[in-house]
Amino acid sequence: MPTPRMHTPFPFYPAYCRRHRLRCLLLFAATLYLALVALDACVYGVLPRLALFSEKHRELLYSYGVYDPATNPRYRPWLRGYVNAPGLPPHRGTADDAYRAYGMYLPDAPTVDVSGTDALGWWNDRMPRDAQTLFIGDSFCYGAGSGTAQSIPALYEKHTGQPVYAACKNGYGLPQYRDILRRLTADAPAGSPEHFAGGTVIVLIYVGNDMAADLFVYRGRVAEERLGIVRHFRLTSLRRLCHYLRDALRGEGAALAAAPTPAVDTHGYYPVPLTTPTARGLPFAFHPFYRTFLDTAWFGPSEERDVYAALADLRQLAEKAKLRLFVVVLPTALQVLYPRIDWNAVPRRSEFAGKAADAVRNLNALTATLLGQLKETGIETLDMEPLFMSSPDAGRFYWPTDTHLTPRGNAAVAQAVEATLSGGHAVFSPPSPPAP
Repeated sequence: MPTPRMHTPFPFYPAYCRRHRLRCLLLFAATLYLALVALDACVYGVLPRLALFSEKHRELLYSYGVYDPATNPRYRPWLRGYVNAPGLPPHRGTADDAYRAYGMYLPDAPTVDVSGTDALGWWNDRMPRDAQTLFIGDSFCYGAGSGTAQSIPALYEKHTGQPVYAACKNGYGLPQYRDILRRLTADAPAGSPEHFAGGTVIVLIYVGNDMAADLFVYRGRVAEERLGIVRHFRLTSLRRLCHYLRDALRGEGAALAAAPTPAVDTHGYYPVPLTTPTARGLPFAFHPFYRTFLDTAWFGPSEERDVYAALADLRQLAEKAKLRLFVVVLPTALQVLYPRIDWNAVPRRSEFAGKAADAVRNLNALTATLLGQLKETGIETLDMEPLFMSSPDAGRFYWPTDTHLTPRGNAAVAQAVEATLSGGHAVFSPPSPPAP
C-alpha cells in the first residue's frame, strides 16, 4: 500500500495561520518589508528614468532626495551637484522670490537676461583656458537678480578688461567651490579647454546659505554615497516621497495664487518699508528663509570644521596652481537693511518684529565665524557688509521682492573687488548704474 504524500501547508493558508499566528505575522511583516525595500529601490533608480512627471515635478523630486541624482544628466558626481545642460540658448527670466514665497504678484517683475551655457554647463561665452580671472559662486555670482551681462563677474571684466570665466550656479556651497577649483586646475589636463591657468580666483561666499542649507545638502549627498544599498533598507526614498507629497498637499514652497496681496501668511516679513529709498519704491518682502536663522543650534563644531576644511583646501589648491585666491563675503539683505527698517510701519506683534533682531544677530555671528576662519587660513578677504551699510544707496542694492542683488548692488561689489585687488581702498562711492 503506497504511503500517502505529506503536503506542507503554505505558510499563509488560513488553517496554518490559525495554528501559528505569530509565525505568520512575522513572515507577513518580513515579506511586506522586503517588498517595500524593492519598491524603494525602484523609486530611487528606475522611476526617474521614466517620463512620468513634468520637468518641474522631476526637479522637485530630485531636490527632495527621492530620486537618484546620478540619473539626472546634469548631475556631476565630482561636484556632488548639478550643472546646467550644456549648449542652452539665452533666455529671459524674472527676479521675484516673493511670488514663489508668498504668492505676491508683481505686474512688472524685474526681468533678467541670462546668456547661453558653455560645454561645461555654466553661463559663459569662453572656456576656462581663455580666461585670466576665475569667479566661483552661486546665484549671486551668475547674476540671478540682474542677468548675466550685469552680474558681478561681467561687470568686473568690463571694468578691468580682464577676460573672466564664471563657474557659478544656484545651490552651490563652500565644498562645491573647492571641488570646482580642483576640477578646473589640478584635475584638468594642462592646455585643455577646461584648464584654468590664469592669475586670480575670486570666490563669492553668500552668508545666507553657503554656511547653511547648501552645506547640509552637500554633506547629505556624501553620506548617502557611503550608505549605498543600505538607504533602501531604511526606505529613504519612500519616506522622502511622503514628505514631498505632504508638502505638496499643504502648498508649501509654492505660490497658491497670483494676487496683489500675499496668498499666504507672511508673519510680518512682508511688507517691510524702509527709511531709505528702495528699487522701484517697493517695501521689502524678506524671504521666509531668514526664519532658519532664528535659532542656529544646527551650526556647531562639526559644521565649523567642514567650513574650515573647505577654506583650507581652497587655499592649498590655489597655491599649488600658483593662483591668487581672493574671497568676497556677501551679506544678506536683512543684515544690511535692518538699521534702515521703518519699524513704525511694521506690525508690532508680528513674528518679524519680535524675532528679526535674533536672525540678524545669528547671521552676524556666522559671518564673524567665517571671517575668523578666513583670517586663520590666510586667505585674502573682502567683507562687503561694512561697505554696503555705509552707503546711502544700500536700499537699492537688493531687490525688495527678491533675495538677490540689483545691478546697482553688483556694480558696488565689482567696484570694491577691483579697488582691493589693485591695491586701492575698497570704499564704495556713488554714483552707480541705475537699476532698470
